[in-house]
Amino acid sequence: MREEQQQTRFSLKGKPLKGVGIFWPYLIIPTHWITLKPLLFYLKTVILEFFLLQFAVTWRWRKARVVQVHDQLDDYVPFRPDLSDTYLDFINFWIRPLNFTILRFGRKRALPHLARFMEAIGTAYSQAARVYKICMSTTPRPLAGNHKNMKTIHRLDPHLLCVPSLHIAVVVLAHSFFTDVFQQEGMAADELERYTKELWDGAVEIGETVLYVKQHSVNCIPAALYMMTHLLKGQFTIQRATEFIDCLFATASDIVPQHRQEIQDHIHYMFDRLVLEGCTEDDWTVPVLRWLATQPEVVR
Repeated sequence: MREEQQQTRFSLKGKPLKGVGIFWPYLIIPTHWITLKPLLFYLKTVILEFFLLQFAVTWRWRKARVVQVHDQLDDYVPFRPDLSDTYLDFINFWIRPLNFTILRFGRKRALPHLARFMEAIGTAYSQAARVYKICMSTTPRPLAGNHKNMKTIHRLDPHLLCVPSLHIAVVVLAHSFFTDVFQQEGMAADELERYTKELWDGAVEIGETVLYVKQHSVNCIPAALYMMTHLLKGQFTIQRATEFIDCLFATASDIVPQHRQEIQDHIHYMFDRLVLEGCTEDDWTVPVLRWLATQPEVVR
């Protein structure tokens, strides 16, 4: 009864996801056996196969092939350090719906969903690392200057793991996963539409910032979308990936419409190429690595 009252209370409030906070996942996930194991898997993967993997190459503890994946279309997107807050909101972007799930459906019903999400995000990192371990990739970055957020980004990210973009992969995962959760839990149609739209718009916004803050190239996005069509079969489809691309910079006033179209066309082309080449492969990484092998190597 208490959970039902809690569900009704939070449903009637109609708060946006950005208004529900991020507290409860930090308390609940590490303290329940059902969520602790996938949490440890996620943390281990992020530490060993994202941060340590990059720094080992940066500090020359490990040798790796690093290629340049910059495209001239990237120059059409202005450098916008003022959007770095949105870029850095990437973690809270998926923690907020975890918090919402706990508040909206109660802890008991939320726990299996929390466990599945932590396993899914850990898998996304480990699958992307299968590419990184064979070939790393980078792009030119403007100097951070006096901008505090950009200094933080540059300090914490050696910028060697661009293809596929984990920023893109994770925001796509968050939207797809929680849309499925809300449907499973029988959320009313109007409420479902409101929250899934907020997640979609947020995913697109963060997707745009990876180019605005020059952390990725237009070539990094299609590889991430392609990876997620394999990891989220039945949830994130080729059609949905196409819609995501179509939404990028759709309302941007700082990009010339012709340039915006060229950017979208290129991402569509690269995504379609990976899909078509992947049709004859059992492993999604094969067409991605094949494309990376054609890119110029960075002399380090």
